[in-house]
Amino acid sequence: MKIATVTAPVATLWSRPDAPRPGVDAAALGPHCDLRSWAAGLDDSGRLYDGVLTQLLHGEPVLIEEIRDGWARVVATAQPAARLDPRGYPGWLPLDQLSVRESADGGAAGVDGLAALEVARAWLGVPYVWGGLTPYGIDCSGLVHLAFRQLGVTTPRDAYDQHAAAADVPLGTERPGDLYFFSRPDGRIQHVGFVTTPPAPDGRRHMLHACGDAYLVVEEELRPNRVATLVSAGRLTP
Repeated sequence: MKIATVTAPVATLWSRPDAPRPGVDAAALGPHCDLRSWAAGLDDSGRLYDGVLTQLLHGEPVLIEEIRDGWARVVATAQPAARLDPRGYPGWLPLDQLSVRESADGGAAGVDGLAALEVARAWLGVPYVWGGLTPYGIDCSGLVHLAFRQLGVTTPRDAYDQHAAAADVPLGTERPGDLYFFSRPDGRIQHVGFVTTPPAPDGRRHMLHACGDAYLVVEEELRPNRVATLVSAGRLTP
């Protein structure tokens, strides 16, 4: 049995793989499903369709019991449903809305910062929203938190605490998947981003981050204001 996390903005749990209605439920499917459009397009009878069981939020864990034709039969362990399954709510999810990360009997699947960086790259272009933690808006530490959470690793929510939890990496030896930390004038950590390339011989650095200046998740060379406030690099590991 495998463990996975939801990578879609919101995943709908279906009673069976053929439960989605052609056309009607198209917006609820796929890795970038649009649940707002899906719900707006339902008429009164459509909103009462019992082929829909429940919905799972981004980052929610599931157990995978079977994979068939692009679908996974899962148990949503964060949603108790003792009458149906003592482990959680059972049903079917499209496989492309999940990230499979480990076997229940085999230990962690080697999650590291580089894997988290690749997850974070899927968020490029998402709007910056202070305190955000969804594909509709996210902040810098939220991006780090969710990238690791999708891979089954729980990290602190805020940049200050992420800095405290990370192993120190001397500047100049950082590698892709490590984190850059930036401080306010009082020394408090106030920004974080993923290292995307080793530092260049001339000192130029690049990172992927939810940027309050650009109002987007971007991958870019460190701007002068970032260089001036860069205080350390760190590495989060399982």
